[in-house]
Amino acid sequence: MIKINSKKLVKFFGYKAIRLLILLIVIAAISFIMIQLSPIDPVKAYLGQRIVSQEQLAIIGNYWGTNLSLGERVLGWLQTLASGSMGFSLIYRVPVTEVIVQKFTASLTLMVVSWIISGIVGFGLGVIAGAKEGSLIDKAIKTYCYILQSTPTFWIGLVFLMVFSVYLVVI
Repeated sequence: MIKINSKKLVKFFGYKAIRLLILLIVIAAISFIMIQLSPIDPVKAYLGQRIVSQEQLAIIGNYWGTNLSLGERVLGWLQTLASGSMGFSLIYRVPVTEVIVQKFTASLTLMVVSWIISGIVGFGLGVIAGAKEGSLIDKAIKTYCYILQSTPTFWIGLVFLMVFSVYLVVI
């Protein structure tokens, strides 16, 4: 029987929580610094090729807080975060938590569907390879699996994007 030491468990999770907090603070600081040092104006990048007046650029810049110093931006973000809010999305114009929930549910749905499809396809290919052991079909399935396993996921994703968004659209 396994005996769980609650003091060690609390210490372990406390240590992990402190490390997570430090990591989040460092990532937030680096993000704010990179945005501040970026040569790209976020308002102009957001607007793209649209032609707007200097007054409209100033209004959007004030709304986004691009006229504030780095310290003022960080302090404002920390105050909003401390109040229990993650802020307001400047692009979607809704609270950030709503955007996260919406995007998370879409990602979760996509993940579940992909797990189901890959499970069905993998099980089917495994049954076929097992039934035809040593045959050309078995070797082809094994080769396909080896290639799939050894290829980086991001590269497979890029290939699928090219096939489904470029080549199949042309046809």
